[in-house]
Amino acid sequence: MEGDWEFYPKEILSHGNSVATSKSYFRVPGLWNDSPVSSSLSDGIGFATYKLEVILPPEEARYVVYVPEQRTAYRLYLTEKVGVQSGIPGSLALSSYPSLQGQSVSITAKDKLTFVLFVSNFHHREGGTLSPPLIGTGEAVQGYAFANGTIDLALTGAIFMFGIYHFIIFFYRNKQKEAFFFGLFCLVFAVRILFTGNKTIYAVTPAIPWDLMIFMEYASVFVLATLFLWFVEGLFPRFISINLIKTISAVVIFHLILFLILKPLYYTRFEFVFQIFGLVLASLLLFRLVQMYNRGLPESGLFLFGYILLFAGFSIDILSAFLAEAELSVSHLTLFLFFGVQSSIITLRTARIFDKRKLLKEEFEKSNDIFIETNRFYEKFIPREFLTYLGKDSIENISLGDSNQREMTVLFADIWEYYDIIYSNPVEARILFTNSYLGRIGPNISNNNGFIDKYIGSAVMALFDGGIQDAVKAAEQIQWELEKYNVRRRGNGFIPLHAGIGIHSGETMLGIIGESERMESTVISDTVNLASRIQGLTKKYSARILISLTSLMLHEDLDNIPYRILDFVRVKGKKETVMIAEVLVAGIDTVSDKKIANKDLFESAIFDYERANFESALEGFKAVALDNPEDVAAEIYVKRTEYNLSAGVGEDWDGVSDWEK
Repeated sequence: MEGDWEFYPKEILSHGNSVATSKSYFRVPGLWNDSPVSSSLSDGIGFATYKLEVILPPEEARYVVYVPEQRTAYRLYLTEKVGVQSGIPGSLALSSYPSLQGQSVSITAKDKLTFVLFVSNFHHREGGTLSPPLIGTGEAVQGYAFANGTIDLALTGAIFMFGIYHFIIFFYRNKQKEAFFFGLFCLVFAVRILFTGNKTIYAVTPAIPWDLMIFMEYASVFVLATLFLWFVEGLFPRFISINLIKTISAVVIFHLILFLILKPLYYTRFEFVFQIFGLVLASLLLFRLVQMYNRGLPESGLFLFGYILLFAGFSIDILSAFLAEAELSVSHLTLFLFFGVQSSIITLRTARIFDKRKLLKEEFEKSNDIFIETNRFYEKFIPREFLTYLGKDSIENISLGDSNQREMTVLFADIWEYYDIIYSNPVEARILFTNSYLGRIGPNISNNNGFIDKYIGSAVMALFDGGIQDAVKAAEQIQWELEKYNVRRRGNGFIPLHAGIGIHSGETMLGIIGESERMESTVISDTVNLASRIQGLTKKYSARILISLTSLMLHEDLDNIPYRILDFVRVKGKKETVMIAEVLVAGIDTVSDKKIANKDLFESAIFDYERANFESALEGFKAVALDNPEDVAAEIYVKRTEYNLSAGVGEDWDGVSDWEK
């Protein structure tokens, strides 16, 4: 029922009430804002009554009247008893409540039917009628409403499934971020259809608030525009400034927050500005796409065609809204056509990628072989185990700052005579000697589930993740290997080598340090420092293997490991006391065998010494030293005990040996 209706601005008339002071005519549909003189409602805020007589056939029949949304609230009178309303219309903002839900009513009539439509608006910048009422037989009106609702649901379902399809593409090819953003675009657009047009969402939740409906109508446009920009950037990287898109995204987020805070009456006043901004942004994007097409980017021509369709559809919808015509959904149709274009682009890109993969298959296989060999080479510098602990598959994936904290055992091994040998050999022989020694050390570590983290001159720093027993076994095998090496050295007239090994377990931090052009793996923790300090004590005690007692107690087969408690020490750089033990290798030499035989006597003297029972301790240490004159630790304790007997000790005696110096 489009056309001119009797119009009574700022008056409330009901059916049969003909008292009116300012009768005029106003077109339906039409906004008061667009005709401020004839509507007498220049800012669109207020209320008015429309009246129209409809001529009907003379035969009495049953009719259905459907009134679509009128932006805020309305009440329609057909007779004094028959009417329908959406929201609560009123003459004041406090007495009215808006709604966007259309309503229908049935009535039996003949000859003529008088429509009295009361419309109020106090909540939106636009007041008036957006769509004309409909009248017809029940089948015709219901068929019309059902057809429109079905189209909306069909579009929603199709666009939603298209969005899910793009998410599946992104799931399997997560580098195709354009698929992710276009999937989001589709889902948001599908939801928007439910909140606009025929307002299908009311079929699901009739009580949905009017403010939320308006928010979804405006906010979805901003979100869609941003997602489309991200989609285009993903499809044609570097042709749209990332900083520009980020700036627009930030502005959009700001407006969404603003829409949530402000009432629709305020932010809808800027609808014209939003529309102009959208058209300018869309035009700039169109210009950029034309540039892409001129540069010959793959699929840019097809995408440009689809975008022109989409641009035209949205422009027509914006223009119809600006002219206050009935709400159109041309953009829905053009978007559906654009989906076909996007599908074609995906198909073409997939085909091109398949062709490239086919052509590059042999070259890839060759490159892969080279890559494997290169990785094997790099693993000589950064161990494979280190990469595993950092959660990396390849050395190419590491970066500065990668780290992992875990419980590990640290082993330090070093030659006591290294610098004496180095400086007694020619320069060219020094590296050969060092590699000859280290080449015998490494296999003993790897064969016991450890790996060498780094070489420090002749010193080796190794890590074990499988328990203290692996490190102890590796240390024993190193000592045996060194004995074999010494047999050869003695046969060639060289001095034998003695290696001291220090072991400690605890929390370690593994990571990548350095700078962008030079990186290396390392382990940083007190565990590493203490293991190094313990190794440094091996030469002082002439001990092959020293280990912190707390770490040794974690050994799964401790009863079968010959060891003796050696000392309570405070090593350099540490304030805490550390109890160290000497792991003894049975059968490797007579000194070690005698240490094993004298274990109980030595440890008994150690405990007497700790309790300041120096007479008893001295007797025990002298007995050990007499039986095993090469037991350096026993000689050290004899001297300490004799000194303490002559000098005396204070009440703060704790028996700790301070190796700070």
